[in-house]
Formats: sequence, C-alpha cells, structure tokens
Amino acid sequence: MISAQAVMSEVQEKEQKIFKLINDQGLDGLGLFRAVNFTWFTAGGTNRVAFGTERGCAFILILEGKKYMYAPVNEIERIMTEQVPDQDFIPVTFEWYENPLSIMERTIKGKKIGSDLAMAGMEFVGNEVDVLRFTLTPAEILKAREVADICSRELARLCVDIHPGMTEQEMQGMLSGRLLAQGIRTPVLLVGTDERILQHRHPVVTEKKLEKHALFAIVGEKWGIHITLTRSVYFGKLPEVFRERHELVCRVDGAMEAATVAGQTTNAVLERAKERYARFGYPDEWKRHHQGGLIAYAPREFKAPDRNEVIAVNQMYGWNPTLQGTKSEETLLINSEGLPVVLTSVPAWWPKLEMEIQGRRITRPAILET
Repeated sequence: MISAQAVMSEVQEKEQKIFKLINDQGLDGLGLFRAVNFTWFTAGGTNRVAFGTERGCAFILILEGKKYMYAPVNEIERIMTEQVPDQDFIPVTFEWYENPLSIMERTIKGKKIGSDLAMAGMEFVGNEVDVLRFTLTPAEILKAREVADICSRELARLCVDIHPGMTEQEMQGMLSGRLLAQGIRTPVLLVGTDERILQHRHPVVTEKKLEKHALFAIVGEKWGIHITLTRSVYFGKLPEVFRERHELVCRVDGAMEAATVAGQTTNAVLERAKERYARFGYPDEWKRHHQGGLIAYAPREFKAPDRNEVIAVNQMYGWNPTLQGTKSEETLLINSEGLPVVLTSVPAWWPKLEMEIQGRRITRPAILET
C-alpha cells in the first residue's frame, strides 16, 4: 500500500521537474494534454474515460507557479475528488460541447506556453516532457515493486491452474480477471499455444485450444507504472529443442542484464545481444523481434535502437530477446549502485536457469514442466 505521504512527495518532486523544464525552455507555462503525462504528473491519476486514447476528458495547465485542472462540468468533481485529491489544482470548467482551448485562451493570451502535443499557438516540448518520465521517484519504485510482485505471482498461479483443452481466450480472461481484481490492467496480454508459439513472435490470442505448450507475455499497469514479463509452461516432457533454445535465449537476456548498468548506453546493450546471438549461431535473430528498451509509463517508452539513451539510476528496462518458440523477459530496475536488479520473479518451486556473466550471478525462469 502506497502512503498518502509518499504520493504527495512524488507530486512535489514532479512539480519541481516541470517548473525547471518551464524555466529551461524560456516558457511562461506548460499544458499537459496527453493521458500518459496526466497520469505521471498526478502520481497515478487518470483523465481517461475510454482507455487507449491519447487524450482524456481533462488536461492540466501549469502557469506562474499554479496548477489548473480543465475538465467538463460533468467530470470536474469526480476528477478533483477521486483522481487528484489534495493536489491543489485550481478547477476550470467548460461545457462538454464547448472548445476547451478557447476557454484556456483567456488565461494564456499573450504568454509563451509549451505543450506535450503539437498545438496551434503553443511550443511543442513533448520530447522534453517524455524524458522526465524515464527516471522514477522513490514512490514510483515502491509502486513498481508492488505491480511486479502481483503480476509475477498471478502469472505463476495461472501456469499451474490451466490445463489442456482451454482456449487461449479462456486463459487470457482468467489472468486478466485476476489482475483487474487487484487494480492492474494488461495493455499487453499475449497467449500462444503449441505451433502458434513457433509461428508468431507476438501471439495475439485466438480461440485455439491448448494441447501441450503455452507461452504468456504480459505487460501489467497500475498507477501508470508498467511491468513486463514472459513465462512458459509445457504439459509433459519438454522436447530438447525447446530446452536448448530457451537456455540460449536466457543467456542472451542474461548478457543484456549484465550490460544494463548506469553510464552504459541502450544501444550498447543491444550490441551485446547481437554478439550473443551470433556466438550461439543465430546472427540474424535480433532482427526478427524488437529486443526491448526502457519501461515506465508505457509498455516501452522507447526501444533500442530508436533512441540511444544513457542508462541511469532508478530507471527500469524490459529486454525481451527471442528464439523461435521461446522468449526471455523480465523487468529490471537500476539500483542506487547503478546495477540492475530484477523486479519480476517466480516462486521458489519454479525451475530456474543459473548463469554467471561478467562476475554476476544471473537467474532466469526455465520452462515449467507439469
């Protein structure tokens, strides 16, 4: 449970980051219109009614040290009391059929305002705002640990509760329901069975029934914080080809973990993966699926090599190397010493693969045989 004091500390830290951004960019104020930035700035609140949209029903203006909440008349009370309680927002309302930007213009006329979206009359600073989300506050780290614990526990429980004959949709629904009951949405919940695991790197669910082999790849989200992990289960004796491939892909993942240290670049981690793939006889495997990147307020804030960022303390990374039929994926947090720690986990009874890379002892879940 995250304390109210921790939330307020998080809010204050983010206010200071935004005030600094406004000053550094020579702005008078800043509008936050994107839902992801609303959630980040309010320490987990949401302006969405329909999830999956880039913008919600409300937006934020930070101007001259004050915070304004713009929302329709029929939404403002709910947002102020449930989404941003005690956060000192000044409410500004408009009718649902009115143009909210026209209402906002009364306040910002003649001022230099930045925006996280390309908006007429405002300076786009979306990229600069994005970077603020990359490094987590202490409260966000507590949230990440809680989401990781719940997702890890429920996915392991699912793997022992399912049975051959269940459809991919049934298994997806079972896990989704268990996570939703604890406040966790799953923007990504992939379920592949049997030959579909070999055919598709992103097995979006179908009505196919499980025979022997199931792979689950999920991203869980609560308070805006995203956590990613993949697990596999096999009913019967695991064919040696899958055992060998899974060990190799875990070694690629282990090498990526060992390289994910503060001061290193994300592209250097990708290069480490390429080198390991080639060493194991799969030089082009990295091309067949993205290898992951930084994770925070999106399933991936960016993927390597789309951006080449310097890894920093209190950032999270989700690398996800694959070989045909198998995948290794955990969520890493860069600790105060600049080293990666794995937030996601499996129970003590789950079989594991252990390896030593660059003097680091690294563990990855094996494929569960049942």
